[in-house]
Amino acid sequence: MRPGGIEPGAYAMDPLRRPPPTGATGQSLDGFLSASGVEVLDVRRGAAAGTRRLLVGDPIAASATYAVAVADQPISAPAVDAEARLLGDLQALLPAELVPTVPRVVGPVDVRGRVGLVVTAVPGLLPEQHRLPSQRRQPAHGRSSLQAVREWLARLWHTTGGVAGSIDLGRDAADQLFARYAGSAQLAPSLGAAHRARSRIGRFETARTVTHGCLCPDHVHVDETAVIGVDDWALGSVSSEPLRDLGGFAVRTAGERLPEVVVGRTAYAHVIRDFVISGLAEISLPKHSWRDVLVLTQLERASAELDAGNVGDIDLLARTVRALPRERGYEETRTT
Repeated sequence: MRPGGIEPGAYAMDPLRRPPPTGATGQSLDGFLSASGVEVLDVRRGAAAGTRRLLVGDPIAASATYAVAVADQPISAPAVDAEARLLGDLQALLPAELVPTVPRVVGPVDVRGRVGLVVTAVPGLLPEQHRLPSQRRQPAHGRSSLQAVREWLARLWHTTGGVAGSIDLGRDAADQLFARYAGSAQLAPSLGAAHRARSRIGRFETARTVTHGCLCPDHVHVDETAVIGVDDWALGSVSSEPLRDLGGFAVRTAGERLPEVVVGRTAYAHVIRDFVISGLAEISLPKHSWRDVLVLTQLERASAELDAGNVGDIDLLARTVRALPRERGYEETRTT
């Protein structure tokens, strides 16, 4: 047992043993740092609202050994608790080859009165300013990196797939925006596009799988050929819709270039399109749904950001919708 009473990986050694709620009394973060001989090297925004992640490690080696999820607000403490439970479950659910890509629970800590959870740092999780050129992340938009992510997702889906259910991507977000902006001439095109996309994709079903919930280049670490680590599972689930990870990674990777992607005429657009299409094939959904997945994923992001008072994603949704081919143009995707 390490000094301080927390043994890294102690909970992961027994997949059936659940880590305690992080609201339970644990040692202080300062005590853990001192006992382990590590320091906070970097601070990042967490996937869940009101959380952050501390990258902790040897200051001389400048490499992360642990990540610490911190709930900065009482309302965000359940997200830290949920991550602790999910990571415990994943040790039993994931195939052996994926287990090293996911953090293991070390234990709860008190971060000066805030709820905290220490997990092991996944491979590739390094403070950006300390990375050597050879350790720089592969470009998120590169075809080889997207292929690596797609293969990781395919393995995750095929080994954790459960009961099939109707696709609900964008459903709640569409309802919320319809209720909020019904009659708005400015948002009418976006709402109409969302309604049509929901009508098309809502006819299909897909198996529920383990999902990350905020899959993006900041959380996925790729070497030349494969995903080596996936961090920050605060929004994850053992049974959710795989389209959320597929569309989420594509939309977050494209960023402001999403309108260019849905036009589909550039080499960059083809790389993102092919990533989505190959993912749809893995879960037996028609490839011509790729634009619908992107539009509905961006719709969900826009709805979430509006709740936080941000309008950037609703503007990006509007620009993406304006860039869509005419409705009949969707037929071309059946042969691309």
